[in-house]
Amino acid sequence: MEGYADDIKPLAYSRKEWVIAVVMMPPFSVLLNFVLFGTQYFSSLKNFLIPTGITLAVITLVYVCCGMVATMLRNRFPKYSQTFTRIAIGLCIYIALMVTALSIIFWGYDYIGFMGYQINLNRYAWTLIVGAICNIMATSLNEGAAFFERWREVVDEAEQLKKENLQSQLEGLKGQVNPHFLFNSLNSLSSLISDDPVKAEKFLDEMSKVYRYLLRTNEDGLTTLQAEMDFINSYFHLLKTRYGDGLNMNTTIEDRFLSYLLPPLTLQMLVENAVKHNMILKDNPLQIMILTTNSGRLIVSNNLQRKDRMVSSNKVGLSNIVKKYRLMKQEEISVRDDGKEFAVIVPLIHP
Repeated sequence: MEGYADDIKPLAYSRKEWVIAVVMMPPFSVLLNFVLFGTQYFSSLKNFLIPTGITLAVITLVYVCCGMVATMLRNRFPKYSQTFTRIAIGLCIYIALMVTALSIIFWGYDYIGFMGYQINLNRYAWTLIVGAICNIMATSLNEGAAFFERWREVVDEAEQLKKENLQSQLEGLKGQVNPHFLFNSLNSLSSLISDDPVKAEKFLDEMSKVYRYLLRTNEDGLTTLQAEMDFINSYFHLLKTRYGDGLNMNTTIEDRFLSYLLPPLTLQMLVENAVKHNMILKDNPLQIMILTTNSGRLIVSNNLQRKDRMVSSNKVGLSNIVKKYRLMKQEEISVRDDGKEFAVIVPLIHP
């Protein structure tokens, strides 16, 4: 999510970056010293080791500094649209660090007169030019590699989300044709027909609304809160007929949010979970609350009175909703359980 894109990550170097440093820094130090001192550099072990150690230390320090700068720039400008800004600022800093390091090396050896060295301004200038070109090439390769890695991550993530979406749709279809719910509804209808024909007619009308909604719900990826509330009222009517005074539902929905969107069957899954995992008693009813907040979130909560015997659950309902929000790149849902109340907070999507 964009809100979390600017989170500062700890400065760290991957194993690959350290391998590059170990492989590339020593040869580069030797080459630079050869440019400085010529064949005299190899005339004795002392003449070889001392400047190699000094130059290697300076170059390694610059490499570490460049790595820290690259990490900070990646955190400060993480978006694809900010790539040019990140590269431009990075190159300016990298070249400035490189010029500083080379100046310290060239002028430092000249100042102390190591092995009789005197600075050659022409060679110094060409070394700076070559260093700047190498910086540009290294930055381009690094950005290209980073872009390729990110592209691979996006492709893998899209493939994973595609699989999760297919699984989510499959589980959604399973839930739509739940034989237990249909069987219980038909049993309730059968009892009402003989005891109270008027209620039976109302029950049948609400039942037809429920299954009409279930049959067409997969046609759309999103539905309005108004449509979901109409559906959940019909769905709850069936549950209320079955459980009577043991089950209550209260809704507080602001009219301005009725046009907002959410995945279809979200409310059904959450209400079904509440009924499935809690005891429903006439003396201690299960209370389900559905309300909206000023920040545009939907809260579905219930008092906790868990069944003595644990109900087998694969948590399909809740994970289904989570997957749908991830697929849409929306703010994720959150769950609150304080031991007395269980609540799920679902962000509503602005139409």
